[in-house]
Amino acid sequence: MTSLPLVREPHMPVAPSRDVADFRVALVCMPFASADRPSIQLGLIGAIARSAGFTADLYHFNLDLAAELTPPIYEQLCERRSYMTGEWLFARAAFGESAPGDEESYLEAFPGEVSWVETLGKGRAYFAELRWQILPAFIDRCLDAVDWGSYRIVGFSSLFQQNVASLALARRIKERHPQVHIVFGGANMEGEMGREYARAFPCIDYVVSGEADEVFPKLLLALSRKETHLRFPGVIARTRLGLVDGGQAPPVHDLDQLPVPVYDTYFEHAVRLGLSPYYRSTWTLPYESSRGCWWGQKHHCTFCGLNGQGMAYRAKRPARVLEELSVLARKHRICSFMAVDNILDQKYVKDFFGEIERAKVDYCFFYEVKANLTREQIRALYRGGIRRVQPGIESMSSHILELMRKGCTMLQNVRCLKWCMYYGIGVNWNLIWGFPGEAVEDYERELEVLQCITHLEPPVGSGRIWLERFSPHFTDKSFPVSNMRPEASYSHVYPPHVDLMKAAYFFDYEMGDTVASAAHAATHAHVEQWRETWRSDAKHTLTYRRTTSGILIDVNRGPEHQKTYSVSGANAAIYELCTETIRTPAQVAEQLRALSAEHAYSADEVREAMDEFCRARLMLGEDDKYFSLALPSNPNW
Repeated sequence: MTSLPLVREPHMPVAPSRDVADFRVALVCMPFASADRPSIQLGLIGAIARSAGFTADLYHFNLDLAAELTPPIYEQLCERRSYMTGEWLFARAAFGESAPGDEESYLEAFPGEVSWVETLGKGRAYFAELRWQILPAFIDRCLDAVDWGSYRIVGFSSLFQQNVASLALARRIKERHPQVHIVFGGANMEGEMGREYARAFPCIDYVVSGEADEVFPKLLLALSRKETHLRFPGVIARTRLGLVDGGQAPPVHDLDQLPVPVYDTYFEHAVRLGLSPYYRSTWTLPYESSRGCWWGQKHHCTFCGLNGQGMAYRAKRPARVLEELSVLARKHRICSFMAVDNILDQKYVKDFFGEIERAKVDYCFFYEVKANLTREQIRALYRGGIRRVQPGIESMSSHILELMRKGCTMLQNVRCLKWCMYYGIGVNWNLIWGFPGEAVEDYERELEVLQCITHLEPPVGSGRIWLERFSPHFTDKSFPVSNMRPEASYSHVYPPHVDLMKAAYFFDYEMGDTVASAAHAATHAHVEQWRETWRSDAKHTLTYRRTTSGILIDVNRGPEHQKTYSVSGANAAIYELCTETIRTPAQVAEQLRALSAEHAYSADEVREAMDEFCRARLMLGEDDKYFSLALPSNPNW
């Protein structure tokens, strides 16, 4: 592993040196991008621009604001996405007198933001101070910190709540240096959104819509040659006659040809600002091993808009990723990695993580995965360095999961949580509801399941589904969605001349054929209690121990719910046979007969024993399939 070769440079057009000698590029990462890791968007596009022969400087102004506000407050603002708090706070700096409303109207519309800011040790006056004084002054300092006039292009990466801060600085740069080309790209610029932002804000000269890896160097090359008639896929250009829209950028097919992201300036700036003592212990390096979603190609989850118009799944060769990680780890002396992939390539379980295990490399990873992983696959992921996953668990009702098109069942979701818990892999998951076709009985059964698994990691939260642009709920008119309008906070952020139906990513709506919100009250209360218990020293446990005569199942669901079951004979064998994975009574009966002639039980007899375990909340069953909930005490599974 230590002698792996350096990564090949990308295959893309390289401008002759005479065309680019004086053509300098600045790439900017604005708040509210988290400051606890470098931006892969900036790092990758910066590496691509340099590989194409251009001088590219990277600026991480999110770090500057984190240093000013203090990292704890800044990171909380980054996480606060429900009502676009970060975007609203920068609206005055971006739009001046055109910014809609004031603090009172915003806080009256979203009173939860008042109680939230109090958890930071601040009052509602802090919002006014940020909006009117601190953030406009911050933009002024960003403007004065760099000689923007020395650049031919200033590019902004806009993801989540980076848009308004980026517009604020872009406007000021354009006012001071009108000859500088301003380019916007990123997820907030995809499709119709990018066209509307280009129309609404004259400070934007070009928008890159879709994957910029091949388009951006083409744009740089064209501008360095002073070409005036720019029309190619992926670029929306402002001209004297209006916007010229080249359409969506084609997806990059060969990800292996992309360069390693450059993160040097992020770390240098963090150290210079004195942020390393706060962030060093959690620093992680973003990278990508794939794009798109192999499951979404077949069955697009109804609520998901994450892939935009780039659903086609493409993956790097595992050996290529290992090369990239070797370069990053050696350069930055960090072995913690965050995959930005939407889903893990199943081949990586053996070909990537297996290689890491064999090489005994001390990397650790975060990945998004599909929840139908087996125990053996989860073990392989752990031994290959995965320490936290986001497995796309959004429900504990198989019917609701079917309505989502998730391609997994309640029992598979529970199996994923159980074995992640056993192997020490943290899990990010949520409970969501509001799907047409759902029934109250679905959620009553879901609550029963949740009450059985409090020894496993709780969901991050629970709530109604968001309506996202590019999701089937948004694009497929067969769903009973009505009264679709931009999420309410947009009108508190953007000036009236912005067409929010074109610019918004999140939407308010009504969905037909769903149950009333009151049906979820008990589940929400249970989740909150579960999360509180999980944060305490009194976590619930459910384990079992083997003895020579059977098993002992130890139950701890709180001080008043502690018990040990002694299970022997065939019943102990039945329980253990359903420990690793999901089995039917017929499968277990066949395995019992293979174990011993004494255990010649019929499927009906096995089912009766399984149902008894279910009544004791030691096992879960559905559609004549069963799964044992207790984790083995033995660490050698």
